[in-house]
Amino acid sequence: AFNEVAESATEFARQGLTVEETLKRTSAALMLTRLSGMNAVNATESLTAALNTFNKAGLDATTIVNKMAQADAKFAVSSGDLAEAIKRTGASAVSAKVSFDELVAMVTVAQEKTARGGSVIGNSFKTIFTRIQRPEVLNQLASLGVAVRKSSGEVLPAVTILKNYAKTYESLTPALKSTTAEMLAGVFSKIEKVSYSTKSYNNKYGVPLSLFNIKKNDDFGIFEVGMDKSGEIDYLSSIIK
Repeated sequence: AFNEVAESATEFARQGLTVEETLKRTSAALMLTRLSGMNAVNATESLTAALNTFNKAGLDATTIVNKMAQADAKFAVSSGDLAEAIKRTGASAVSAKVSFDELVAMVTVAQEKTARGGSVIGNSFKTIFTRIQRPEVLNQLASLGVAVRKSSGEVLPAVTILKNYAKTYESLTPALKSTTAEMLAGVFSKIEKVSYSTKSYNNKYGVPLSLFNIKKNDDFGIFEVGMDKSGEIDYLSSIIK
């Protein structure tokens, strides 16, 4: 325990902090160590990354650790995985206008759904937040009717863009749904191995063909279903299930 305190305090002292701030951050880092099972060095690095990244939000070390601890206690996510994901994702999240609370929520949901570790989830969201800011991606989404900018021309926060995409999806044509399904699989393939329909294979012939293309190591499949008569959606959905 003494060595952990010394390692953490030494690292914070190197950052040029006051004695009082060093003690506060050391205490928070040790709390994170106990919660997550991380060693003192990793806990200190993760806490430092979160503080430096979200410094404009006015969060202190104790608040950050408490937020992770609350998510750990209420949901199927560990403080260690949260800390690791935030360390890897933080800078790209801030650039994409994602708040600390939003990032914690997204990582929590991702781990509950995928059971993947913090490093995989963190790298995945880093890719997503980076890609969603690219002009070509924004233009592609905008061409589908997804609101990606304010009236002033400023790009919307990533979370808002993703919500707008979800609202627009149902109004897309079958061909565009296929295109966006491919885009979705491409974006999220770093979290899970995904199979998806490469064309508008949404009928009684295309759906089985898409299912036959699933690979053994795929974790999820994204498939489009269409209908030209009543009850066909239920029928095709039952085939997929």
